[in-house]
Order: sequence, then C-alpha cells, then structure tokens
Amino acid sequence: METILNNYDDMRVMRMIKKQLISCESNLELLRKEYEEKDDQLLALGIRKEVTNRPVDEAEVAELTVRLEALKKEIQEIEEDKSKMAAYNAYTRR
Repeated sequence: METILNNYDDMRVMRMIKKQLISCESNLELLRKEYEEKDDQLLALGIRKEVTNRPVDEAEVAELTVRLEALKKEIQEIEEDKSKMAAYNAYTRR
C-alpha cells in the first residue's frame, strides 16, 4: 500500500480519507439501524416464547441470531477501519 500512496500527493490522500470516513459513518448508521431492528425482532420472539409460552419458529430465531452476529462483526470492522483512517497522517505516511 505504501507504494500506491506514494503516487499521490498528500492533500489528495487526505481528501480521499475524509470521503472514506464519511462513507464509513453512513454505513455504520445503516448497519446499526438494521442491528437494532433485528435485535428487536429477536427480543419479541423471546418474549413470545418465554413469557406467553407460545411456539416460535426456531429457524427464524437461528437466522436472526446469525445475522446479528454478522452485523456485529461488520460494525466492529468498520469502526476499526474508521479509527485507522482517522489516525493516519498523510504527511508522515503513518
């Protein structure tokens, strides 16, 4: 990556990092919203099953659980990338 970035001037690198940070923020917002919705659905199924003693679709519970884990991982990766980009200094290339 160092050799790729050396082909561009510092200001252009910083502008692209800023664009990427904005993109990360909007992606995080969408992922967090989806995570909240899926978490609410799982909670509703849990209440239905454990409080009202009504049957629930176990496949749906498993599907929601898997999706929540995937979302959590995506959110964590984007937050890590965002942190690295925010800390990057184009002038020192670190």
